Amino acid sequence: MNLDGVEVALTNLDRVMFPDSGITKREVVEYYRDVAHVMLPELRGRPLSVERYTKGVDKGGFFQKHWQKHYPSWLDHVEIHGKTDVDYPIVNTQAALVYMANQGSIAFHVTTSRKGSLEYPDAIVFDLDPPDGRFDLARRAAHSIHAKLDAIELPSFVKTTGSKGLHVVAPIDNEGDYGLVHQLTTKIAADLVAREPDLFTTEFYKKDRKGRLFFDVMRNGLGATFVTAYSLRGRPGAPVSAPIWWTELDDPGLTANGIKLRDLRSRLETVGDPWATFRDHVGSVERALARC
Repeated sequence: MNLDGVEVALTNLDRVMFPDSGITKREVVEYYRDVAHVMLPELRGRPLSVERYTKGVDKGGFFQKHWQKHYPSWLDHVEIHGKTDVDYPIVNTQAALVYMANQGSIAFHVTTSRKGSLEYPDAIVFDLDPPDGRFDLARRAAHSIHAKLDAIELPSFVKTTGSKGLHVVAPIDNEGDYGLVHQLTTKIAADLVAREPDLFTTEFYKKDRKGRLFFDVMRNGLGATFVTAYSLRGRPGAPVSAPIWWTELDDPGLTANGIKLRDLRSRLETVGDPWATFRDHVGSVERALARC
């Protein structure tokens, strides 16, 4: 497949990747080819970790974050220095996205900062992972966070995780470092837990949460990741971590994993890309802290 001026070799396209629905590797590769235009704006430049399922999701997979020696020279990468040094691949182009899909990559996880400014994130993520069967808590929490972010003048967007919950994501300028973002997210968490103690908790251990939703701000650190918009998940039916409009949040038919690979193209044609304006207006962490 020729994309972006390079030839991407495709292999084993008839392999069934999602046995419950008969979705093949060809469908996965073509999905990523077709959604690259809406996926790349928030994927480009970000250190990448992938969930690979080389034999299909029913055979189990593994999490991979290290650059591999067999990757082509045109596939970008960047090293992050921490407790251990990791050289991460980066997907900047449609060709790179298709290449990684052909490697058996189903889910794409990214950091909140990009190459060139790794210590300075340009997004804040609130991961709303409710107790089993309590998607209603994720809805309530998303509304509360949306209202709080509006009050401190941070724009925010929402997407399903393709798993159990929701992500609320705020685009920010990358003028504040991770330390400043940690101060802000900690203050937001403390405020919302105090306001709605029946809904939110910051208790890390599940046994201490007592049916409340864990307010997880740990996605906002150097090297921490979250599943990127429009990524598939390695679960039955090939669910998508799908951007939604805020007006869709109370749709009784909405579930965390209800938008799937075979739905997404027609959904884009029908309702458009809810994140098309994601970078039109970005917030300031410093100013938001002053208002918090």
